[in-house]
Amino acid sequence: MKIDDKLTYEDAMQRLKEIVGSLERKEVKIDLLSETVIEAKSLVEYCRKKLDSTEEDIKKIIDPEDKLDE
Repeated sequence: MKIDDKLTYEDAMQRLKEIVGSLERKEVKIDLLSETVIEAKSLVEYCRKKLDSTEEDIKKIIDPEDKLDE
């Protein structure tokens, strides 16, 4: 599933919470289960990339000289 580039981390996490809640309450019909799990996987990957990117940005801000040592 393609994630919209304009999606915020907070919106992605909210959607993941909705999906998990629906799965826990067994509200997802079997016909939509695969599609829902694929969406959740895409959202998790998106959030991980967002966190990794943010961590790298913060490292560069905190210690810009560290990049020169590599």
